[in-house]
Amino acid sequence: MAFENLKDQLKEQWGELSGKIQESTAYNNLRERYESLTPTAQRGILIGASVLAVLCLLYFPYGYYSASQDTMAQFEENRALIKGLLRASRSAKTPSPLPPPMDNGSLRGRVDAVMRTNRLLPEQIGEMSDIPAGAMKDIPASVIQTGVAVQIKKINVKQMTALSAQFQNMGSGTKLMGLDIVQSTGQTHYYDMIVKIVNFGLPQVADSGPEEPAAKGGKRAIRPSQDEDL
Repeated sequence: MAFENLKDQLKEQWGELSGKIQESTAYNNLRERYESLTPTAQRGILIGASVLAVLCLLYFPYGYYSASQDTMAQFEENRALIKGLLRASRSAKTPSPLPPPMDNGSLRGRVDAVMRTNRLLPEQIGEMSDIPAGAMKDIPASVIQTGVAVQIKKINVKQMTALSAQFQNMGSGTKLMGLDIVQSTGQTHYYDMIVKIVNFGLPQVADSGPEEPAAKGGKRAIRPSQDEDL
C-alpha cells in the first residue's frame, strides 16, 4: 500500500515537472529548432544525447569502482604492515637461538675434554691461547665472542677427522672456525693442526622481579605497623 502511494506521488511529481518543462520558453524554442533540422541532423542529435546519457550512467559506477580499488589497496597495505608488526612482536618474544656467553675457562675445559676423549698424549697437545674478542668478522656487535686456539701434534687422518667433527659439534653457539693443517716434521703419515674454536653468545636480559600480589579488591596489602604488632 505504501509502495503504491509512493509510486503515485512520483508519477504526479513527474507530471508536474514535465508540464513545467513543456511550458517553458527555452524548451519550446529548442523543440522548434530541433523540428526545423534535417532528419540526419536530428538522428545525430539523438545519438549524441544517447551517448552522453550512457556516459553519465557509467560515470557513477566507475567512480565507485575506482574508490573501492583505492580502498582495497590501502587495506592491503595496512594488512601487510600489521603482519609485519605481528612478526616483529613474535620475534621479540622468541628466545634467542644463541645461548648465554661462555667464559674462556669453561671453553678451555670443554676443549680439553674433547682431546682427553680422543686419548691424546700430553706431548701431542701443544699451546692453547685465547683468541682476541671480535676476531671473527661480520658478526653483530651484540654477539659476545669467546675463542681459543690449540695446537695438536702428530695425529693421523682418522684422529684429525674425529677431532674436527667433535670440535664442530661441541654444542649450541660453539663452532670450529679455523683449521690449519701441516705435515709433521720428519713424518709421512702424521700431521700437526691448529684449531680455532669460538663460542658465540648473547647476554641475558635481566627480568624484573615479581610484583607484590595485590590484596582483594585491587589494593595492595598494607603491612601492619610496629604499634599494631604490639
